[in-house]
Amino acid sequence: MKMIKLDSGYLLNPAALAYVSSDAMLAYFKRPVITNKNSYQTVRCFGVNVTEADIERIAASAANREVTDYEQ
Repeated sequence: MKMIKLDSGYLLNPAALAYVSSDAMLAYFKRPVITNKNSYQTVRCFGVNVTEADIERIAASAANREVTDYEQ
C-alpha cells in the first residue's frame, strides 16, 4: 500500500481513511475513538488536519487505487 506524506510530515495510509472533509480540512479514519469507556459509545472518528494540497494528493491516490474484493 502506498503511503501519502502530508504537509504536516505525517504518513497517511489511504486504506485507513473513512472520508476527507474539504470544508473542515480534516481526514477522518475508519477506526473510531471511544469517548466513554464505561458504555463504549463511539462519538467521533479520529482525524488529522490536512491542507488543500494534501486533499488533492489523497484524491489522486484514491483515483489511482485498484479496487479489489479483498479490501475491507
